Amino acid sequence: MALSEALQMQYEEFETNVRKLDQLISQLELWSDEYTINHKKEEVRLPEYIELHLNLESFKEALESEMNLLSQEAQLTEEVAKAKAHIEERLKSYEETEEVIHDWIREMKNPYALIHNSSVLEKNKEYILSIINE
Repeated sequence: MALSEALQMQYEEFETNVRKLDQLISQLELWSDEYTINHKKEEVRLPEYIELHLNLESFKEALESEMNLLSQEAQLTEEVAKAKAHIEERLKSYEETEEVIHDWIREMKNPYALIHNSSVLEKNKEYILSIINE
């Protein structure tokens, strides 16, 4: 059964977004590998992480909504199921990377001073404190 042109375009955009999710997770993994090995430049690295995290979370939510819409199309059931399995696998990797970063944050000597001196961190204070208090 051939897909309508509109549905085909919607699915192609979804596939592009799945690849973008892979890229964002890979970017976070690379960031983690490079910067969680020590506590140098925490005042720069922590805001970078927060920005990466927020971008990824926002993108992840949009992708999940898009996937839910496409999963309602009978013609795309199998393709969406495959994509969902891939996304779930990548999100496990994302969660593992986040845990490494959270450990790094919990090991910081004075994250409160960093929060106080950064508008990005101040806006996301609750999130950072939830990591510290885990």
